[in-house]
Amino acid sequence: MTRKAVLATIIVVATLAGATLYYKQVNAQKYVAPRSEAPEVKYQVIKENTLIAVTGNLKRYGFIKDEEALLYALEHTKDTKPGNEGAIKVGSGDIDVDAVYTISQAMDTWEIAEILLNEGTYSPRDCSHGCREWHPFTPQLLPGGDVAPPLSEQLRDKYNWVQSYESCVEARGSDGGQLSSEQYYENTGERWCVSPDGRVFKEGEEGWSENLGG
Repeated sequence: MTRKAVLATIIVVATLAGATLYYKQVNAQKYVAPRSEAPEVKYQVIKENTLIAVTGNLKRYGFIKDEEALLYALEHTKDTKPGNEGAIKVGSGDIDVDAVYTISQAMDTWEIAEILLNEGTYSPRDCSHGCREWHPFTPQLLPGGDVAPPLSEQLRDKYNWVQSYESCVEARGSDGGQLSSEQYYENTGERWCVSPDGRVFKEGEEGWSENLGG
């Protein structure tokens, strides 16, 4: 083999080795915990969920970096707990439904897979009085994984444009809000509006208060 051929072979081998190392490093990053520190939260899987819904929720809310990586981890993690009725099948294992899992964004994908396959606690939804809007995480999270502010704060952010009686009247809708009655107006000469975020506005006056009459 000539010197040029040897040199070319060395270059090819080195290039392939570098590409392989780069691929392994990039692939490994898919399994790393999204955050270095994060609190534990409760994740509920309900019987209506599918495997795609589970992986999608965990990606959307910042618990995993890659859905395919989670599927691989689930398929290559030992399932030591028999699945309950309707369990979500994945590889040779399954994820219990009507179950709650304690997870964190500081866990890597393999830890998440281990918990999903083996550490669910039976906790069905109570729909005896009708099912309320369901959110998979407790405390409630925003897409990306941050803890959502209390409902009143969410509504306050949503309705910060309401700054007068007139805009309060306009804001009433599915989130609530109400007007004082015409009978109240006939008796007092005043009209009040309570905005969906709980602020109270009086017709003809600037500003708002937290309580009717205050």
